[in-house]
Amino acid sequence: MLFSEATLDDLRRVPGSSHSFARHIAEPDGEAVRAWLEEAAEGVPGVVRDRWEDVLTSLDNRRFFQGFAEAATTHQLGSAGWVVEGLDWPGPGLRMRHTDGRELDVLVLSFIRQVRPGPDAAMTTRLRRALDRVGSRSRIAVLVRRWLPHDFDPEPVRRAIDLWLREVDRGAWDGRYAAYDDDHVSLEFALTGEQAADGEPVVAFVLGPFEAQRTLEAVERRIVGELDRARLQSGPTDRPMLVTVVGDQPFRISEGYLREFFFGKPAFQLTHADRPGLELWYGPRDTPCLFRDPHYGHVTGVLKLERTDRLGPGVAAKGWLNPWSASSLSAADLGCPTLGRDRWEDEHAVIRLFRSA
Repeated sequence: MLFSEATLDDLRRVPGSSHSFARHIAEPDGEAVRAWLEEAAEGVPGVVRDRWEDVLTSLDNRRFFQGFAEAATTHQLGSAGWVVEGLDWPGPGLRMRHTDGRELDVLVLSFIRQVRPGPDAAMTTRLRRALDRVGSRSRIAVLVRRWLPHDFDPEPVRRAIDLWLREVDRGAWDGRYAAYDDDHVSLEFALTGEQAADGEPVVAFVLGPFEAQRTLEAVERRIVGELDRARLQSGPTDRPMLVTVVGDQPFRISEGYLREFFFGKPAFQLTHADRPGLELWYGPRDTPCLFRDPHYGHVTGVLKLERTDRLGPGVAAKGWLNPWSASSLSAADLGCPTLGRDRWEDEHAVIRLFRSA
């Protein structure tokens, strides 16, 4: 058993631990997550269970969530017929075997992002309401360039924008844009060219922050860095490897960004009336990407898992399979929607989305 009553009582009593994931799941409303983790641990080898007992009761969120990521990976791949045989080091990873006898090394990478969707949405709403109290009726759009702090006070911003719009209304401002920056806040404003009618808010819409590119860069650095570290420590290998990236919340990276990182730029893309869905054609000419790098030819794919329920065990999954890998997997092997090779045609790898069987 991963979580004995004595362990849960100890976690609840630790002072100053309200920030920790382990403390959260020790509370009564964490029962569903604990049951889900216990289910993942059923039947795993003792060395894996011992590791999870250690990290899943740690107040260090990085250690805890690495264990959570390994359990989530075990859950997802277990639904597709894979079982854990042991730990894979240098890792952090798992060594797995399919019921049909195939073997697979799984490199499990966990990501904790410092984003609070609920509070951040509340801060954005507070900003919008403050700006709607300016004296001008000139409508504006707002771009939030980075997440607002939890103690954000919108009044200094409102006063600055009030002065700016007075200049705009007097015809003393050249251009459509303005910015507000301090040590904690970075905002941009644009005039829409409209006037707010009676009862209509001054703020037309609020956008951002947009962190997809920065998030992708962090994921890319981590994947490549861990693959290189494993290669340098263990040497080249032909054993097939699946990389799983597991987030404590949605990554919010666009599908196009991820496709280009994994597959590169397609030669072209098209749809067929007799084959519903988008097809992406990748030609024989190399483009920079993870799957075509000769150092990572053993990487058979990437599985992305995102925690979608802060109080429950909900996890969303999607996969990308390497069409140039000597060891191939299928969407059925990942148990989730997966982009993978449909066929070879005129030296092109034709990629499409498959639903798991």
